[in-house]
Amino acid sequence: MILFTSDLDRTLIYSNTMMQTYPVAGDVIPVEHKEALEISYMSMDSIHLLKQFSKEHLFVPVTTRAVYQYERIHALAKDINPKYAITSNGGTLLIDGKSDLEWNKIVRNRLADQSQPKEEMIRVFSKIRHESWVAREFYIDDLFYMFHVNRELVPRGELAEFQSELMTMGWSIFLHGRKLYVLPTSLNKAYAVRYLQNFVDYDLHVAAGDSMMDYDMIIEADYGYSPTHGELYEMQPNDEKVKWLNGMGATSTEELLQNILELNVVK
Repeated sequence: MILFTSDLDRTLIYSNTMMQTYPVAGDVIPVEHKEALEISYMSMDSIHLLKQFSKEHLFVPVTTRAVYQYERIHALAKDINPKYAITSNGGTLLIDGKSDLEWNKIVRNRLADQSQPKEEMIRVFSKIRHESWVAREFYIDDLFYMFHVNRELVPRGELAEFQSELMTMGWSIFLHGRKLYVLPTSLNKAYAVRYLQNFVDYDLHVAAGDSMMDYDMIIEADYGYSPTHGELYEMQPNDEKVKWLNGMGATSTEELLQNILELNVVK
């Protein structure tokens, strides 16, 4: 059996902007709504391929989204219904929709031991934070911060200095599109996947993702895939540890799923 751990946004599901930028030949369906508005999509072929895969193998969504944001993706619950899901950038493991208390305890203990309190991080961030480039602030699942920013106005030099100081505090940053993530260093998708691997049966681990926050999970898998439309390719296009997908947008998702279905699993 194949264990397939995959990021969601810009790896399996896409915004309307991404769908328009990289159109697909076949039909597209909405997979997420917010206040009655369609906000995320998949190609029909991708849905069919993922359903086919999930009949015989184990698909685990792995996302930086908060739990409530993950739960908005109704197509996953309706068409796939994964038993396991990892949210909050590895901070939460859902089993049949409920948070795994043991993993929750492990995460909280690691954060307390390895990272300075969030109040100290905010104090340091306040030195460079300004309303001209920071628009909104979100504290995700009591674990990490995400800020909506004006990417063009981000003070890159000051942000680099902030990042260096954060490293000594057990925190790290990721600037991903118009979002700035500030996370405890021990909050990592790969760590949650390792924990899950202790109690699921599988023969081969395949991982996929488009951003630097997916990198550790990707390179620890037997096969690690990433689309060439993503941040990871933009930053490390010559990384031989990653299998790059040729397609762009939802076409890369179809390519990814077809590749996985064609893998020979040695029992």
